[in-house]
Amino acid sequence: MLKKICLQAIAFYQSYISPFIGTHCRYYPSCSEYAKQAFLFQNPFVATFKTAGRILTCNHFFKGGIAYPSAFLRLEVRTYKPCLVRYWFIPSVTQRLENIPSGIVMQSQIFYIIKNYPKVSRVR
Repeated sequence: MLKKICLQAIAFYQSYISPFIGTHCRYYPSCSEYAKQAFLFQNPFVATFKTAGRILTCNHFFKGGIAYPSAFLRLEVRTYKPCLVRYWFIPSVTQRLENIPSGIVMQSQIFYIIKNYPKVSRVR
């Protein structure tokens, strides 16, 4: 419930408020996109804490740069038919995996979340 309310508030901000303010974020992805991804993949309280920290560092006293959100996830190895990929999960620590049969649960670890943008929004 709380997660849904926060995601709706972020969507409202991205649609109606952000276009009038302009792009002033010192980070990539922007702070609102970071918050959206944090709320999608984490506990709402953890996501709120991480988002507040990100917004507090989005000023001229900090360098900024590329900072993807991270989440502690447990992924399951399965095979599916090809589909549209919305997010890429990049492990923060390289893990060596050998002979993993389908359906076996991998160990929980921290992943960086990278959004896959459609071809229309990519720079040529």
